[in-house]
Amino acid sequence: MNHCLIQAVINSAPQMRYTKENQTPIAEMIVNFKGLRSEDPTRELKILGWGNIAQGMIDELKEGQNIVIEGRLRMNTVTRKDGTKEKQPELTASKIHQITPINLIKSDQKESNGSFEKKDNTKNTSWDSSPLVPEVDEIPF
Repeated sequence: MNHCLIQAVINSAPQMRYTKENQTPIAEMIVNFKGLRSEDPTRELKILGWGNIAQGMIDELKEGQNIVIEGRLRMNTVTRKDGTKEKQPELTASKIHQITPINLIKSDQKESNGSFEKKDNTKNTSWDSSPLVPEVDEIPF
């Protein structure tokens, strides 16, 4: 099963496009997220939203906003200008949760179809980003 949950900051505002066949909306944006350790660099990740999620991304999200994204992660192979191939990650969102300071939230914000959620009781939080594997490489035998 492929299910990811990532806390990130929006780097570029969502952009909308549509499929040729049935004009399904697709929104795309770039987010930044921190590594597990403090010395790890900040990484970029492309986020895609389809249908209602795409419309919610365009209507509700802006650059600099803190969000939590749930979805499926996949790797795309892209050919660079010099002919070499590079793998780039891409997350297709199934839910997006806004993490917004309490004073910026309007009282009329509600959950929309369970796919795009706005939280009215959250604060700017940071999740525990301690490493999953200890930094010391000791084998206990």
